[in-house]
Amino acid sequence: MDYVEYLFIAARHSRYNAARWFRYLRKIIDKYGIAFTQEQINYLYNSDELTPFQRVSLKAAFKEGSITRQYLLNLNQIIAPTKPVKARGKHDR
Repeated sequence: MDYVEYLFIAARHSRYNAARWFRYLRKIIDKYGIAFTQEQINYLYNSDELTPFQRVSLKAAFKEGSITRQYLLNLNQIIAPTKPVKARGKHDR
C-alpha cells in the first residue's frame, strides 16, 4: 500500500474525528520529511475523498514551519518522565 492509498483509507476512517485524522497524519510526517512527491500531494489536494477540513489540515501539515506541522512533530517526540512515581501504601492516604 502506498502513502496516498493509506491517506484515503485514513480519511474515510476519520471523516468526522479531527483527533483521529491528526493521529493518521502523525504517522506519515516526521522530523526527517515527507515521503510524498509533489504530484501525489497535488492529487491528494484535488481529491473528492477528503473533506475540506482534511484538505486544509493536510496542506498545513505539508507546509514547513506551519503550526499544524509543528504540532504533528511534537506528537512524534517521546516524552521522558520528569520525576519517578512514588508507590503508595495503604497508610499514605
